Order: sequence, then structure tokens, then C-alpha cells
Amino acid sequence: MRLGYLASTLGLIALMTSGMWNSAYGITFTPPIDSGAPRQATGGASRGNLFTPNSRNAAPRQATGGASRGNLFTPNSRNAAPRHASGGASRGNLFTPNSRNAAPRQASGGASRGNLFTPASDKGAPQEASGGASRVGTYYLNPSIVGAAGPAALIALLPQSFYGTTVSERPTIMVYIPTTNAEEAVFSLKDEAGNTQYQTTIPVSGKAGVMGVRLPADAPALAVGKNYQWFLALKVDGKLNPSTPYVDGWIQRIQPTAELATAMQQRDALKLATAFGKSGVWYDCVETLATLHTSQPNNATIVKQWEELLSSVSLKEIVKAPLLASAN
Repeated sequence: MRLGYLASTLGLIALMTSGMWNSAYGITFTPPIDSGAPRQATGGASRGNLFTPNSRNAAPRQATGGASRGNLFTPNSRNAAPRHASGGASRGNLFTPNSRNAAPRQASGGASRGNLFTPASDKGAPQEASGGASRVGTYYLNPSIVGAAGPAALIALLPQSFYGTTVSERPTIMVYIPTTNAEEAVFSLKDEAGNTQYQTTIPVSGKAGVMGVRLPADAPALAVGKNYQWFLALKVDGKLNPSTPYVDGWIQRIQPTAELATAMQQRDALKLATAFGKSGVWYDCVETLATLHTSQPNNATIVKQWEELLSSVSLKEIVKAPLLASAN
């Protein structure tokens, strides 16, 4: 886990409002010839239980530190996992991405996989990363502005690769938000070149919980096979400043396989979540299950599946977090 601050208020504003975010952190993603995934990204390698990697997905080429697998997420063989990462991956409370950090070709520090989610082998996750990887995005939340309930961090609901796929033109991105005095957050979506594709300010309740950020109808549709990086920053005390907490992740839209397209026609939401997971479609898997959990909060089977999905990608600390209303 690493602590740090953004260089300056102007630097943060530039990150959120211009194509300079990537250049500010030295993050330049160039998709490999055999895959549309970025070669560099922030984060490290990890997978979980509700997501089961598909045989077509490439697992990390090197990994150290007790590999493990789970049940609810199965990476599809078409999605390549990170090839290298250094520094134990973590999802904790105080991590600020270093500008020199890229996304991994090798992973050290406990890579894991699961069953409900399976990444596609030919869809590449970021292939280079350095420095302790983390999906945690507080990149430092001052204890004075954070409540006691839950982790004191913004946390992306993603595998530790910081990367996931979707079949939706305008998917929902899910983030754990801690208790803070912030009333607004800034959400930004950029392409691999750092060009802003969409940006908006969204209200936050100040309560801790998992919130979905849904891309609205007026947001541009994600192009198939293209990688996008999203960011969410809390406006603590009503403004962005050098210690503004934020979290980020990567997303790529893919075409569903014939098998998945057929599964998408049926109406059983739990079976649909499982189908997304087995096809390696992380964003739609977790969003479908979250919607089901919200509608049936007392259904023991659904609660168990939700907890297993998050635990499978090392997000056990937020399995009991309430599900908040989606934004946008």
C-alpha cells in the first residue's frame, strides 16, 4: 500500500478536466497487436470467486505469493491478465498511485482467481504495472473527514488488475464510497490517449456504501474493442485539492459470444450474472448481481453469491456494505 498526494490542485484539475491525466502520471497505453488491452495501467493482478477465468484467457505469466482461485468469477481466456506486477496487491485504505506506476506484466504478492468470473483470453488486461497494486483509491482520506463505518477508502469493484469488460454501450461502474463530508464527486471517462469522452458531477450522500455510476444516454457509447479509463474523485469540503481522494479503473466493451447472447435472452437475473461471470464480463456480472441484491436484500442465496463474488476478488472488507442508489 502506498501513501501519497497529487502534486497540486491545478494538477488534479488538469487530470479531471483534460487529456493530461495520463501524461501527468506517465501512463500511456498502447494496445498490443494481438489484443486491444492497454500495455500500461495502474493496478496489480488478482481475481476472485464469482469470476472464473475462462481457458481462453491468459493468466499472469509470472506470479508469486500463493496463488488461489475462487468460485464466482471466471476470467475468459481471451482476456489477458497482467504479465507482471510488483509489490503486494491491496485494496486497503491509504493508497495513492505513483505517476511511475504502470499496469503489470508479472504479478507478485498473491494472484488469485475464481469461479463466477472467467476473463476472455484474447482480451488483454493491462500488461505492465509496477509498484504495489491496489484497487483502493483513497489515496489518502484524512481520518478527520472519514466516518468510522467501513474502510476509509474509495474502492473500485474490480479484480486487482483494475481491468474488466462489458457488453454494454453504457455500462454501470461500481465503487465503494466511505463515509465523508463530501457532497459531490467528479466522474470522468477517457480514452487510451487521455482524451475526455465524458465527464460529470454526481451527488453523493456522505454515507458509506457501494454506488453504481451509470453512463447516461447522453454519454457517448463505448466502442467495441477500445479501452477506456475512468476516474472518480470526491470533492471533499466542496472542492478538489492536492489531497483529493480518487479511484480509477479500466474498461473495454466486447461483443458477446453466441453462447452469452443466448443467455442474455433469459430472465433469471442470477443465471444471467453467472453467464456474465463465466464469459469473463466483469462489469455486467457485478452490476447484475448488485441489482438483484438490491431488489431482494433478504434473499440468503443472493446475499451469499454477492459476498462470494466480492470475496473472490479480495474485496471481503466491503461485502456487508450497503448498496446505495445508482448515480446518473
